[in-house]
Amino acid sequence: MKRLIAGILTLLFSFAAPAQAGPSSYWTLGGSLLTFDGGGEPIEPVQIFGRLGYDFNANIGIGVEGGFSLIEDEVLGVDFDVTTAFFYLKGSLPLGDGAKIYAMAGPTNVELTGTSGGFSVSIDDDDTGFGFGYEKKLSTHSFSIDYIMYNNNTGVDVSAINIGYVSYF
Repeated sequence: MKRLIAGILTLLFSFAAPAQAGPSSYWTLGGSLLTFDGGGEPIEPVQIFGRLGYDFNANIGIGVEGGFSLIEDEVLGVDFDVTTAFFYLKGSLPLGDGAKIYAMAGPTNVELTGTSGGFSVSIDDDDTGFGFGYEKKLSTHSFSIDYIMYNNNTGVDVSAINIGYVSYF
């Protein structure tokens, strides 16, 4: 899987035109439909996430993302909360007319907390996350939609579909 991610990023960089824009910073705020699947009944909380990133040029950037459950999911009388952290390298391919596609890869951390009857238990796991998405500029701001696989080792898959509001500064 890591080779696939490296191949996709290499492909994006090889077809990308020389950088057309200078460096820029951005923040994103959005919502996620997250799925935590450990082989049993999946846990599906609704999350809120935030990103802070820096694009070195139109094709390469870095960033950090953090997310937490806005609405917990209940399974068998236990309330589940999921938090995520993602540090990523981002490769972008401008499509023209203010649109671009992008791929992200980097280290992730996922923490699952179950609470019932006043007791709470947490587990966390580190992995290499990856994702891809689309961003479209609308006047002065942009919106994004992407798919991120935060964790897919030890029989546990944690993924999300994210929709965000992006502002560059």
